Amino acid sequence: MANVLLEREGHVGIISINREDKMNSLDMDTFDELGKTIGEAAQDESIRVLIVTGKGKTFCSGLDLSVMDNIHNMNDEDFQLWLRHAQEKIFNFLEDMEKPTIAAVNGAAIGGGFELALACDIRIAAPTAKFSLPEVNFGLIPDLGGAQRLTRLTNPSVAKEMIYTGRIMDVDEAFALRVVNKVVDGASLMDEAKNFIGNKAPIPLSLSNVMVNKSLDSNNRTGMVYAVQAQNICIKSKDHKEAVSAFKEKREPNFQSK
Repeated sequence: MANVLLEREGHVGIISINREDKMNSLDMDTFDELGKTIGEAAQDESIRVLIVTGKGKTFCSGLDLSVMDNIHNMNDEDFQLWLRHAQEKIFNFLEDMEKPTIAAVNGAAIGGGFELALACDIRIAAPTAKFSLPEVNFGLIPDLGGAQRLTRLTNPSVAKEMIYTGRIMDVDEAFALRVVNKVVDGASLMDEAKNFIGNKAPIPLSLSNVMVNKSLDSNNRTGMVYAVQAQNICIKSKDHKEAVSAFKEKREPNFQSK
């Protein structure tokens, strides 16, 4: 796949949008490749943590305007099917993935690019990163989950301001609002993303990811019932025993996802 790359470094998978000459914008082929690559990474048992980034100096500049030519030629039913497919196979799938996902935001994350970063669990950014939902400037709305996820991360007032104005949010403001978890020097961005979680047992990482996601759509008691079931899985795992042994023996654990 030319537009989207999947690289593996140990237990870390790195998905990179590879359209540097187009500011890593999303055309039809890139949407398709992105969905397939995320699906491939989800099924790869060797990948425990997934990083999403862009090649060059841009994370993702959002929709390639060539997509609008395709959309304008679609009837209502075809457009809605295409948009729901993009929502589900890329953004919702990424959000629901049990493996931890980290957006390494190396530059501008605009429109769909911002929405892609918001679909990840964690966002680590370089000082050059900036964020915007400019769809209103084109007579449109953010339709890939940006409104919903930004509202949950911040509050309705912040989300509405960003959407109403289409303005650019710099990295300092993004960090202050906790849209970004950490800001690091651009040269060390990828190393920081690769090592952010460290050597942790994959099973509790996955179950914790699901537990937090479910907490957004359920009450406390339902979440605590899930926690009992998840903890029962963890406590019976070989990785739990390995973690305890490694702690006692003052060594690095060797997790096997079992």
